[in-house]
Amino acid sequence: MTERPGAYVHVPYSAHRCSYCSFVAVTGRETEGEYFDALVREVRARGGEVDGPVDSVYFGGGTPSFAEPANLGRVLAAIGETFGVSPGAEVTAEANPDDLDDGRLSALAGLGVTRLSVGVQSLEDEELEPLERRHDAAAALEAVRRALLLGLRVSADLMIGIPGQTRESLRRSLEAILSSGVGHVSVYLLEIEKAPRLVAMREAAPGLFAGDDEMAARWEEVDDLCTAGGLPRYETSNWAKPGEESRHNLKYWRRDPVVAFGVSAASFDGIVRRVNSGSIPSYLRSVGQSGTAFVSREALPPEAALREGVLLGLRLAAGVQVEAFEAALATLPSSDRRRMEDVFEAGLLEREGGRVRLTRNGALLSNEVFSLLL
Repeated sequence: MTERPGAYVHVPYSAHRCSYCSFVAVTGRETEGEYFDALVREVRARGGEVDGPVDSVYFGGGTPSFAEPANLGRVLAAIGETFGVSPGAEVTAEANPDDLDDGRLSALAGLGVTRLSVGVQSLEDEELEPLERRHDAAAALEAVRRALLLGLRVSADLMIGIPGQTRESLRRSLEAILSSGVGHVSVYLLEIEKAPRLVAMREAAPGLFAGDDEMAARWEEVDDLCTAGGLPRYETSNWAKPGEESRHNLKYWRRDPVVAFGVSAASFDGIVRRVNSGSIPSYLRSVGQSGTAFVSREALPPEAALREGVLLGLRLAAGVQVEAFEAALATLPSSDRRRMEDVFEAGLLEREGGRVRLTRNGALLSNEVFSLLL
């Protein structure tokens, strides 16, 4: 059975750029109208790029919840007219809690959003401050609850490694999130290398930052708590109630086609990856001239595509079929094949039930496995 394609839309506008953000994002709405006009034009110009209808649409950012909902609706309508949107499609919008008042939530639900990915990050006020989040813990939890009451599915994002965070404070945040009734939790390691303020903070007060062993212990704590709460891990950084896994993100890990629109957006038709300009002025100019804004195209050689499929599939708790793993392994030099067997002996990979998967320890040390497949 061929998987249905998905659609991604990048919305770069935000009320505030947080200290750790490394995505293409701008503060304010100065070019919002022009940008959404360009998105609609791009969608219409790229009809036929994948075989529709799409069964997932993901508005990422930036902060899509900061944009005018009517603009999101215009793009969603254009996607439906151009590619088709399946009945029961998953339509996700990334959101910050401070945007999610009752009016905004109702507007998002009204235009067809079925799922929110909410940037909670922490439910400890003193941990939100160095991240430069605009909401407090109480507001974040209330936003999540209001969205759930409206019938939306909610994924809550949390972070490991926030300055001043402890294992106990992370546990409190996670327990409160799980108690709210969310069906999906994403937990990421804070990467500070692109955040000058956080780099300076680490140099001035290194004791506020966890080391690698403590970060691993916190990840294991998250895994234990989510699993006990009925949200088993299905991907390295993602836990969900059965049936509430992110349909859209699964497409990336399974190498399914995703047609992507907007500044910096990366599309994949099953063979070729195309990436749009990362500059908003350049994107607007290119779409105005030709309807597209591609700046690069790449098609992996067949052997590299095999290895990439296994690498991405191993991020999933279900792993990959043994046959796919062995086919990828056969493309490696003999020295790397021997090293891969060492990985099994070290307990990072296991073969079971016709599949190869990372063990829990392997998930923590996955880069050692993935480096052999690059």
